[in-house]
Amino acid sequence: MSAVEENVEAYAEYIAIPLAIAGQWPRELRGYADKNGITFPLLIDKTRSVIKNYGVYHWLSFEAYNIARPSTFIIDKTGIIRYMYIGTHQFDLVNQSEILESLKAVAEP
Repeated sequence: MSAVEENVEAYAEYIAIPLAIAGQWPRELRGYADKNGITFPLLIDKTRSVIKNYGVYHWLSFEAYNIARPSTFIIDKTGIIRYMYIGTHQFDLVNQSEILESLKAVAEP
């Protein structure tokens, strides 16, 4: 999330708003956001229904349980997923330059 926060202004150039969906308790997520200066919207999915619907729910592994895989989706104005990255483990995060390139491609007519 910190890498996303560092690029919020770059996203705005493409009229894009980042948001995070987390299957955590609100207090835990708010503490993380406050500690790390996260300013973009954070959505709580305690039941993990959104995480499951997007196919990124991860029940059990050596590194974690009952969470979402790190994922990035770019959804256009009509609700179509135009870009998707789903990490294979908790430290497999998308490169922010790849997101910005995808936003640029979506913004171009």
